Amino acid sequence: MGAGAKVSMKVMSIVVGIPVGIVTKKAVERAWLTVRPDDPPRKPSEAEVHWSDAVVWAAMSGVGIVLADLITRRSTEVAYRAITGSEPPPGKPSKAAKKLQKASEKANSTAD
Repeated sequence: MGAGAKVSMKVMSIVVGIPVGIVTKKAVERAWLTVRPDDPPRKPSEAEVHWSDAVVWAAMSGVGIVLADLITRRSTEVAYRAITGSEPPPGKPSKAAKKLQKASEKANSTAD
């Protein structure tokens, strides 16, 4: 894959990711307000914020971030296929995949 394909994927990710992020933020805030009558704790360091509220808000925010990332990546890949008619370039390998690759290489070099 050429550098142009990678750049176009990044641009498409931005175009898709911005609205997905906005919708996800609103959905997480609406879910919070459905369960709790108070606004979400924006600054957990403030004295009036309870630990339980801060932890639940952090968990909900984390789930929202992961879902937004997943939706953005998958939607960008679908759009890339529809526009170009070819497979999108592979993404960056995760940390776990890098560690597995490194361990595999190490095991192969010690086996020789």
